[in-house]
Amino acid sequence: MSANLHLVAMVLLFCIVSKSVVAIARPVISGGRDPCSVSDFKVLCRSVVKGQKNVNAATEVSIRELMKRTTKAKEVAASGRKSGGGLETCYSNYDSAIGNLQKALKDLKKNDGFSLNINLSASLTEFDTCNDAMGGAKASNVFARSTKTLHEMADNCLALSTLVKQ
Repeated sequence: MSANLHLVAMVLLFCIVSKSVVAIARPVISGGRDPCSVSDFKVLCRSVVKGQKNVNAATEVSIRELMKRTTKAKEVAASGRKSGGGLETCYSNYDSAIGNLQKALKDLKKNDGFSLNINLSASLTEFDTCNDAMGGAKASNVFARSTKTLHEMADNCLALSTLVKQ
């Protein structure tokens, strides 16, 4: 029964995390620059930013969405971390990533682009480590795929942060 609950939780997490992946990219409104043009995962970026043209606002929205999804992933990792398979690593790393993302929001408010990039890079590393612990790109379980999406979102946040004026 316990294994079934973990499976249900992981499927639920995947549905939540992947919701924005299937969203259709919004066209750029004439006269405004698309901040997601600098990202590697443009469709995902545009689905989170939702047409926002202000770079600071787009970066903030992206960081906040990543924090929200990381918190949900941490809850799922907490429920299964004793079973092994990388969930303990992810639980710890998600906690660190959330702390770095909170610092990044403060850096953004202060227009401290240098510290913003450092904290977003640190969170990206946390997601990479979790992804590696879950088996990397070869992993096929739902939780492992959701870690890949979190990594892509963190990568987008870092890309957007390069546009923030200092």
